[in-house]
Amino acid sequence: MKNKIVKTLAFALLLFVGIVTAHYLDLNDKLLFKLFHNEARLIEKRGFIVKQKTINEIEKNLSGITYNNTTDTLFAITNSPRRIYELNKKGEVLRLIKLKGFKDTEDLTHIKDNLFAILDEGKSGFYIVHIDKNTQTIDISQSQKEFSLDLRKFKNFGLEGISYDVKNDIFYLINERFPKKVVKVQGFFTNEVAKVEMEEKLMKSNFFLSDLSAIHYDEYRDKFYILSDESRLLAKIDNEMNFEKYLDLDISKQMKKMKNPEGFTKDKDGNLFIVGEPNIFLSFIIKP
Repeated sequence: MKNKIVKTLAFALLLFVGIVTAHYLDLNDKLLFKLFHNEARLIEKRGFIVKQKTINEIEKNLSGITYNNTTDTLFAITNSPRRIYELNKKGEVLRLIKLKGFKDTEDLTHIKDNLFAILDEGKSGFYIVHIDKNTQTIDISQSQKEFSLDLRKFKNFGLEGISYDVKNDIFYLINERFPKKVVKVQGFFTNEVAKVEMEEKLMKSNFFLSDLSAIHYDEYRDKFYILSDESRLLAKIDNEMNFEKYLDLDISKQMKKMKNPEGFTKDKDGNLFIVGEPNIFLSFIIKP
């Protein structure tokens, strides 16, 4: 009997050490989610009309998305070929904008009026550009401002997502992994000198996101969202940087069609939009 208890305790200890090791090596935090998540902390999809669409006009590498409250439309970006697509909320393509001089365009965010920031992982920074109703091509040399920050320890694990808080002039950047980081860049758009800080508290409270694919600051509700491709989770975060709720993209066949969730945004009405490689568009429209 004693030997059985010892073996059970030893197995439990090995399991615990294995889980902790996997977490700190970023191996599989979705497993931790399955084992320890609380059902009360799930974002319910019952309040939404969920639709999945393949955007045929986009061949591959759909990577990021942002909402423009000026036009009430969405702008999505691909990293190869490097292009921006204006979409309506059904995921239908309204127009295509070609990008020149960029290297690996992973995400974009609307700033205000006709101004956007394009995040380029290959160049380790973002570029402020102008997009109006007549824009057909954007050359990187036309950028109004640019900001560089290289956190990479490995070539393909760099800056992956960007969002903007217009009220406080703060850009939020995420580094995918090795290291996983959320970076706050304050004052860059309105001033010449920017203050750069790491949101360490946010990373300390992250237990379930294996990597970071997209970040969105919801200015209408003062909430953050972070999307993880590998964990297939969308995390809702309060303004104290605590993880509040999760949307599990494995809970329905419809959502499982989103193989690589890469980009996320919300509109002013609270509707959710997720895009992923190669050309999948998911919308969560609040039920009337």
